[in-house]
Amino acid sequence: METTETQMEDGGASQYAHPEDAQTLSQGAPPDHYSNTFIQQAADDDSNASSSEEEEEEEDEGLTQPAAAESEVEMTYDDDVTASQAEAGLETMEVGNYSKERSDKDILVAKLLCRWWYVLPDWPPANYNYHDKLEANRLKCYSVKEFEDHENVDSNGYRKCYQISAFPGVFRDFKGIAYDLRPEEGKPCYNNMIKKSESELIDLIKAAINKQISLLNSSKYDESELIKQLKRELSAL
Repeated sequence: METTETQMEDGGASQYAHPEDAQTLSQGAPPDHYSNTFIQQAADDDSNASSSEEEEEEEDEGLTQPAAAESEVEMTYDDDVTASQAEAGLETMEVGNYSKERSDKDILVAKLLCRWWYVLPDWPPANYNYHDKLEANRLKCYSVKEFEDHENVDSNGYRKCYQISAFPGVFRDFKGIAYDLRPEEGKPCYNNMIKKSESELIDLIKAAINKQISLLNSSKYDESELIKQLKRELSAL
């Protein structure tokens, strides 16, 4: 496997005893330094586009208000198309349909997903081999240190990329496009957890809460209120 950026020393989400501390991780939301990269990328794009906007101003004045609004929506929509969709020539993006009405099983899945790392194997696996997936996407991975020393696209058509240390299995190419190559197998997500029976979900939640309480008992801080809350949650299962 290609050299990658140094991994986080803290081992990821397993350090958190508070569910709220890890809430963003369990929901798949990136840390600030990760999201800021995307923000900076967007800022750079806006900067490059500013000069051309002035040139197009006269043309825009000729548009009716609804037409101008439609153009803006289309531009935003196109910018949101993923790399894989762009390569496949897709012009639509499928999004999930979510309901605020949760079933009892949905609630159990949510209770497990906010503390899954206490009872489920690490994901993605520490030694997972991404070689085949990198090949399929015609990507060549370098460490962050040597990334700038290589050409964007080599003679064989492979684009350079590096692995994001906070998200093993997610790679960013020279254009700033991120590729999530993490395996679906073992992924702690709703689609996988909902396949489990309610009794299995309850057993996993109980084990996770007990592990959480055990870690809180050894905390140097006073966690008595949180422990009481977790015990109430445990007894309600």
